[in-house]
Amino acid sequence: MINNNPETVSTDHTMCDRLYFEEISVERVMDISEKENGLGVILSFGGQYPNNLALPLHKNGVHIIGTTADSIDMAEDRSKFSNLCHKLNINQPEWTEFTDIT
Repeated sequence: MINNNPETVSTDHTMCDRLYFEEISVERVMDISEKENGLGVILSFGGQYPNNLALPLHKNGVHIIGTTADSIDMAEDRSKFSNLCHKLNINQPEWTEFTDIT
């Protein structure tokens, strides 16, 4: 398990064989993945940071266990998710994407 928050270690130590206190980044996850040579990584337990790593890790050859990187990306990207809802004929509130703060 990779955790960048030492305050949560009291719950983490029972969830894994090893606990790494590292930043949550593509580089650190790649380093640890290569060192551990495991079956892959699970991104579901860390909120937004791991979700944002799904595509970069997948593109670097890391096996994502569970929900695919493409599915995570589709759920996280509002435009992609909106297009999926439209394609499936699922009603959604009107929304707009702001691309400029002015």
